Order: sequence, then C-alpha cells, then structure tokens
Amino acid sequence: MDTDNPHKQLQDAILQGDVAKVTELAEGMIKDPASLPGALQAAIETIRNVGDCFGSGEIYLPEMVMSADAMLAFTGVIGPHLEKAAGGARATGKVVLGTVKGDIHSIGKDLVSTMLKASGFEVIDMGVDVAPMEMLKTAERSGAKVIALSALMTTSMPYQKEVVELMTALKRRGDYWVIVGGGPVTVDYARQINANGWAASAAGAAALCERLLTSQDSPAAAEFVVERK
Repeated sequence: MDTDNPHKQLQDAILQGDVAKVTELAEGMIKDPASLPGALQAAIETIRNVGDCFGSGEIYLPEMVMSADAMLAFTGVIGPHLEKAAGGARATGKVVLGTVKGDIHSIGKDLVSTMLKASGFEVIDMGVDVAPMEMLKTAERSGAKVIALSALMTTSMPYQKEVVELMTALKRRGDYWVIVGGGPVTVDYARQINANGWAASAAGAAALCERLLTSQDSPAAAEFVVERK
C-alpha cells in the first residue's frame, strides 16, 4: 500500500473491503475539510470500478459487498463534514426504493440500496410489499426525484406498471424518474410500461440514477436508458 498517497491508500482499502483502515483514513482526512471532495471523488471512482468488475465477472458478490461496506464506512465518517463544508448541499440526489406490492423479496433491493448509498445517494428504503400510492407519496414528501421499483416475481411485475400509470393519471409523470429491475423484469417490459430505465445489476442501478439525475430532459419525454454494468 502506498503510504505517501492517502487517496491510493483509501482506494486500496475500499478494494480490500477493509472497514477499519477506511475508517482510520477518513478520521484523519476530516482534519483537513478542504481535502474531502477530492477524497470522495477517489472513493466514488473506486466503487464504480468495483461495480464494473462485478458486472464483468472479475469479482464475485461477497467481494463487491465488502467493498460497498467499506465505502459506506468512509461516507459515514466524512458525510457530516463534507455537507458542512458545502453549506449543507448534497452532491447527489434522493432515491425512493422498494419492492412492489405482492412481493416480499428483499435481497436484490437491499443490494441496490447498498450500492446507491456507496455511490453517494440518499436512499429512502420502503422495504417490501409497497403499494403504488405509498411510493408516490413518499417521493413527494422526501423530495426524491427517482423512484426505483424492484420485482422478483412475475405476479408482482404489474405493480411496477401501476406506479407509472398512477403517476400519469395524477399528472405527475414529469416529476419523477422511474427505474425498474428484478430477476424477471426485462428491458422490453421496462420499455413497455413506460419506465425511464432498466439496469442489469445493483452497480448498474447506481450508474443509471446518476445518468438520469444529470439529464436535461423531462422524465415524461426522455429517451429510455439501459445500464448493463
């Protein structure tokens, strides 16, 4: 490990899933608030690379989870100091996440939540078996701009469609980006229900949210986005 380069040390510790080392480095970095944005960027680049490696089969799920946990440890320490230095502004957005009504599976959703948090997003995790109106109400209350819908059973997939239809009926379709995923959820189905995007993995979901939130288009008119990482 390069002892002269704190960013390299941080990146190596995240890659190794070394929570103790990451925490130690973060506690040292908060003594110099001006250094935090650069350190955060280095950490984000690392977790993105981890996601890419997972997507390509170079690493396996336990390794990705360990790196994500280390990333969360880092952001947990520097987060309050970073926001204070930035006047309270957040660099990324909020995502409302849940497994749709009729489905009690949480593993995929939980992994997406971990990767979103590791990438700097604020996640409002609604759990499982969530009704469409509750998704929309929570997005409205929280100020979130992305609604992420997981379905692990074919019988629950129609509730992903119902969320989009409800937004349209209430004339709110232009207010929120909607992304969908889950084992049986295909790209074609996501297009069919008028979602804004589909991702092949948890890391891909984080990249997808970033792409959508930096888009200049309206969610109601934007082109469908696929993220295969």
